[in-house]
Amino acid sequence: MGTGDNLSKGSQKKGSHDGLVEKLMNEIASNLNNEQFGVDRLAQTVGMSRSSLHRKLQKRLGISTSQFIREYRLKRALEILRQEDVTASEVAYRVGFSSSTYFSTSFLKLYGYTPGEVKNRIEISASSITANSNTENKTLWLAKPSPRKFILLVLVILGLLPIGFYIVNAFSKANYRDEIDIMEKSSTSIAILPFKNLSNNKESEYFAAGVAQIIQIHLNKITGIKLISDTSMAQYAETTKTSPEIASEINVSHLLEASVQEYDDRVRVIVKLIDAKKDEQIWSDTYDRNLVDIFNIQSEISKQIASELELVLSPNQIRQIERIPTKDIEVYNLYQKGKHFFNLKDHSHGKGEKSIQYFKQAIEKDPEFALAYVALATAYLFSGENLYKDDSVKLVEELALKAIALDNTISEAHVALGTLAYMYEWDMAKAQKEYQHAIQLNPNNSNAYIYYSQFLFSVRGESYEAREHIDKALRLDPLSYVANLKSAQYYFYEGKYDKAFEETSKLKEINGHNMFSYWINVQLYNSQGFNDKGIAELVDYFERVPPHFLSIDTLKISYKNKGLNGVYRYYIDSDLRAVGAPSNLGEFGLYADAQTLGYIGDTEKALEYLEIAFERHSIYLCEIKYDPYFINLRSECRFLSILDKMNLGGYN
Repeated sequence: MGTGDNLSKGSQKKGSHDGLVEKLMNEIASNLNNEQFGVDRLAQTVGMSRSSLHRKLQKRLGISTSQFIREYRLKRALEILRQEDVTASEVAYRVGFSSSTYFSTSFLKLYGYTPGEVKNRIEISASSITANSNTENKTLWLAKPSPRKFILLVLVILGLLPIGFYIVNAFSKANYRDEIDIMEKSSTSIAILPFKNLSNNKESEYFAAGVAQIIQIHLNKITGIKLISDTSMAQYAETTKTSPEIASEINVSHLLEASVQEYDDRVRVIVKLIDAKKDEQIWSDTYDRNLVDIFNIQSEISKQIASELELVLSPNQIRQIERIPTKDIEVYNLYQKGKHFFNLKDHSHGKGEKSIQYFKQAIEKDPEFALAYVALATAYLFSGENLYKDDSVKLVEELALKAIALDNTISEAHVALGTLAYMYEWDMAKAQKEYQHAIQLNPNNSNAYIYYSQFLFSVRGESYEAREHIDKALRLDPLSYVANLKSAQYYFYEGKYDKAFEETSKLKEINGHNMFSYWINVQLYNSQGFNDKGIAELVDYFERVPPHFLSIDTLKISYKNKGLNGVYRYYIDSDLRAVGAPSNLGEFGLYADAQTLGYIGDTEKALEYLEIAFERHSIYLCEIKYDPYFINLRSECRFLSILDKMNLGGYN
């Protein structure tokens, strides 16, 4: 329903609420250019609490208080744009919007056209009177052009094509930026605590996790809300911390907690929405229904959360939230089992293959289940294997495109396509487009920010934008190992060693058995001349995770005799003794040893390793261009040749 309908119908209902709607409009009009005049102030002026005013407007007009205020401001904006010669930015501030971007986005969603099109629509309406009299002449001009006119037309089209491409690209980039800006400026943030499984059946844990995940997916479709990733929330499964403590750690305003119980053919979901900072329950409800109704329950919970948080849902968002992902509960349980094993991140012990099998089973039982296709594509993509070995690149692309064909709102499918283009196809223009599209579809997709950040740093050399995007990923998923790792690396490359140490400390807390945090510390100490501390860091790691290919005692002797370079050389030689030749090294080992060789100045060997990696189409090569370990190779013809073949270009 448009603004005029909502507001005028409310004011025309005589006697209802003693002219409440008219009084509210008058109050907003008196504070029109005051961006601070919001729900709290409006409620105070009419002597009501926020919740009481919200309920009255919901009953009266079917909209929230914040939507009422916004629509009134936009109605006045439309009047000003029609009557005065002003810019959208000028109007935005006159009607109380602090952000012209948010104003334009809100205006477009309400009226279906931008503020800049208002005048054009008035002119088009006026000119339509004479349009018919000119139609015949215009048609004949196009139908029978003279050679001169034909040439002129071609030149105009050719001249406009680059401009058109520029405008389309700029508009796409603006849309992508707008979605981020709205999410970043929102004061509404929420995290979903792991749902408690109250069923006796252990298998029901997958089901409970699935209920939470679908609600997470639904909430991600709502504009103007920051939603913390479920991977960061997993640590709170058995927590005894209070709501304010959790909110402080992950920086959110609200928490959703729930319990799920399956019994016979029924399901009971008890849900609570909490104002985390005040530690007050805002809303709670119990849903006790047939098991087959679980997807409707998830949709209802999501819409109610939006209502309680006074978030505006467009008709399209409501349709997306009410969409049923699959009609088969067994299919969804198979999908959730696949997600469980994929999230264990331990592919070396077969759990990656296990997740793939579950996703395949889900697709076999329901070929229309879009989420299973994108999950299977992602499982292949991040399995740690080179997809060129078993010719799986095309398969991953087909799976992602199938998911999009079934549901074009799935952000993760575009992350998969972007990563495929970036790491495998070396189609950098396509990669950037896909990552931006993923973020535009879901500004809460932390993985999209992580991989786009890596792309920006390694392909474009845009360290500032890379930092900006990794920081956004960390706000959405503060316990993501990959996001914290990238953050540590960027700080190291920038020479911000103290901040890098802070990040590696977090990495050790998240996963103390992963070598990356220790290795970065070695480089940090080495860069500052503290080589003894660096070698101690390396020894500490190998004592925690005993190596199968080198001796810690020999490593210490190598350091004593030849310093840190001796340790690096011993490490590389140990790799070779274990596999026989560089061509037998694994994907990561090959690239890591090339980095080390470049770092210690063995240019010839470093290039040999990189050329082997190139022949294999190694996924790690996508970071080669701005990798600081190869800074001494950047003038080498063989190195530049690799960059050229990968469509990475040279250096300015």
